Amino acid sequence: MSEADKKLFELGFTKEIENKRRIDFCSKHFISETNIISFDLKRKQLECFIESDSPFTPNEPYKLNLEELKAITLKCSELGWW
Repeated sequence: MSEADKKLFELGFTKEIENKRRIDFCSKHFISETNIISFDLKRKQLECFIESDSPFTPNEPYKLNLEELKAITLKCSELGWW
């Protein structure tokens, strides 16, 4: 487990998907909402959003706190994005 993975784990995230195309970290926010931080490995893009279990609630942007931003920055560095 990398340092960034450990930091995200400490912040309540688990690695749900890891393949050649993407890495997704998820954290349950409320009963029906999940915070997702997704790294697109092919395009070198990052997406942070809240996914709802309800079909009537669209996904919305996820606002990061400073500790999450630090962990994401570390993960981008580990991936060699800069």
